[in-house]
Amino acid sequence: MKSVVITGCSVGVGRAAALLLDREGWQVFAIVRKQADADSLESEAGGALKALLADVGRRADVFAAAQTVASACGEHGLDGLICNAGVGGSGPLEFIPMDELTKPIDTCLYGSIFCAQAFLPLLRKAKGRIVNVTSGATLINLPLVSTYPAAKYALELISRQLQAEVRPFGIHVCLVDPGQVKSRMTLSAGEVGAAANAKLPPQAFELYGSMIARLDKMARHMVGSGKAPEAVAKVYLQALTDPKPKPLYTVGTDAKIMRLIGKWAPAWVVDAIAARIMAT
Repeated sequence: MKSVVITGCSVGVGRAAALLLDREGWQVFAIVRKQADADSLESEAGGALKALLADVGRRADVFAAAQTVASACGEHGLDGLICNAGVGGSGPLEFIPMDELTKPIDTCLYGSIFCAQAFLPLLRKAKGRIVNVTSGATLINLPLVSTYPAAKYALELISRQLQAEVRPFGIHVCLVDPGQVKSRMTLSAGEVGAAANAKLPPQAFELYGSMIARLDKMARHMVGSGKAPEAVAKVYLQALTDPKPKPLYTVGTDAKIMRLIGKWAPAWVVDAIAARIMAT
C-alpha cells in the first residue's frame, strides 16, 4: 500500500484529495487542526485513512505528526507528501497587523518547509514525491493581498531549490497551480476580509478606502465561483503517479491562461488585467 501525507484536509481540496487517495487504496495521513474535522474525515473514508492533528505553521506539531507516520510506514517509508494547507491575508502593507502579515507566510511557506524537513527521511526511503501548491496570484499585481502571493512566490523558488537538493535521492518535487477553486478561502473571503479590516486603524481607510472597498466587492464576487475541489484532487493524484512527473501542473483553463499571460504578456497587459479584476 502506497502512503501519502496531505495537509489542510479539513475542507475543500485537501479533504477531497484525502478521500480520493483513500478510495484509490493509498494509506492516507490527513493533517487537520481540529478533532471534529478528524472525526468527520475518518468516518467518511472507506479505507485506512488516519487523521492527524497538527498546525503546519508550528514546527513541533509537524515533527510530532512525522513520528506517528514513521511508526506506521516502517522501512518502506513515505511515497508522497502534498502540502495543500494554505491561508490568505489582506490589508494595506503600510498598516497590516503582524498576525495578518505573517499568517500566509507561516502556513503557505514555512508550513511547506517544516513538512519537507520532517518527512524527507521517510520520502528518501521510498523515493517519494513532494507536491507543493502555488497560485496564479504570483503572476499579477493586485493591491492589498501582497503577503499571500509573496508566500506562494517564495514557495515556488524554494520548491525549485529543494528539487536540486533531493534529486540525487530519487525524490521529485513539483508544483500544482489549481487556479480558482471553490475552497474555504474563496467561500469565506468576504468574512475573512471583514475580520481583517476590523483590525485596521482609521487612517488606513482614509488613505486606502477605495481600494479596500473594491477588494471587498471582488471577494464577494468570488464566493461560489471556481472549479470543484475534486478536479484539483485528481491532479494531485496525477502528480504523485505520473511515470515522468512534470515540474508544474496547472488545473483548468484559467490556471493555464494565467501562466501563459505571466510568461509572455508585457507588464502593461498584466496591469490592465489586474485593474479589470479589481473593477469586477
